[in-house]
Amino acid sequence: MLVFLLFLQVDSLSLDRAITLALSQSPAYYESKITLEKSRILFYQTFSNLLPTISATAAYTKSEYPEGASFTDYSGSITLNQSIFDLDIISSVFISSRQVKGTQIQHRADVSNLILRLKTAYYNLINARELLYASEIAIKRAEENLKLIETKYTIGAASRLELLQGEVFHLRTLQDRAGAKTLEITAHEELKSILGIHSDIYLTDTLIPPDTAKFPSLDSLALILEKVNYNMQLAQELRNIAKLDLVASYLAFLPRVSFFYGYAYSADSFILDFQRYRDNAMKNYGISVSFPIFEIKSLVFNYLNAKKEVQLKEFSKKQALLETEKSLRVTYYALVEAYESLDFAKKSLEAATEASAIAKEQYALGAISFLDFLTTDKDLYDSRVSYTSSLSNLYIQRAQLSYLLGELAFSKEWR
Repeated sequence: MLVFLLFLQVDSLSLDRAITLALSQSPAYYESKITLEKSRILFYQTFSNLLPTISATAAYTKSEYPEGASFTDYSGSITLNQSIFDLDIISSVFISSRQVKGTQIQHRADVSNLILRLKTAYYNLINARELLYASEIAIKRAEENLKLIETKYTIGAASRLELLQGEVFHLRTLQDRAGAKTLEITAHEELKSILGIHSDIYLTDTLIPPDTAKFPSLDSLALILEKVNYNMQLAQELRNIAKLDLVASYLAFLPRVSFFYGYAYSADSFILDFQRYRDNAMKNYGISVSFPIFEIKSLVFNYLNAKKEVQLKEFSKKQALLETEKSLRVTYYALVEAYESLDFAKKSLEAATEASAIAKEQYALGAISFLDFLTTDKDLYDSRVSYTSSLSNLYIQRAQLSYLLGELAFSKEWR
């Protein structure tokens, strides 16, 4: 079997290996990761403004007078500047640090969303292939029934109506297989796209119905939702950044103090003599104080904008909380319903399987009509489809709840 899969260039994937593969080569993952790395670079760049800076200049000047006289000047300087008190720089360091934290949260949210998409596609592909398998079984039974009724019709033991009923049922199973094939192709291509691969995929995992259903209370999940949900953590971090920016807009009214130390040299001729430069260079040092007197207008507007930004982030956080709580409630009850639906679908499949066996015996004895016999086969197929769909929906709803619970879900491996 393995040799056959290798010959066809088919990837054999379990769900765990698919997750590992997605976190190693998915473009969506690396896009989020690079965004995080860029935010760290921006923080280091901002932090470097606290360090001393060295600037050097060199100039050649030739001055000509109307009388024809000229003057040549070679000058240069090197200066070290060190910020002593610049709250703009300090606040920008704190803000960029919080932005790195926010980007880290966003990265974890992106990874969580990627895993949710991956699990959904994986479960959908399992379901589609189960539906395709069920349709193949239905086609086989329909072909057997059609051959049987054609034989009876030939010898006059069945009516034209029964023959047409057999043909209709057979064509319907072919139509169901075409629909299942479309679902299988769609889920297959979605999973390949998420994983960033081009070869076909063979799934090794199957969906096993859980033995029992144990749910934590909805109230207990709602209490911790704000702490563990990534969207809520990000909304909180954006509000913190807005508050820091507001504080920075206050501090921008204060003067900026820096220290400078350097050397300057000027001569009327260019001579490459470092000892001469050292002996004749002019040393200068001191403290520079900059007052934002002429920047009052822009500072005031910056403050007003920062204040409104804080208010905006406050309402954004409240809206995010409402939307997340709504999603939690909807997903929670959908998961409960999925467990109940699976139980009903299982019982329905068991009943339909038994009914199909009884109907086959009764039709052979002539106790029921051919239409009743076909109806039990159709009920069996519908029950099998309902069961596989309910089972995959259960796993998808669990994955959705895992996504909403963020860090808590990953730590307890909700899958």
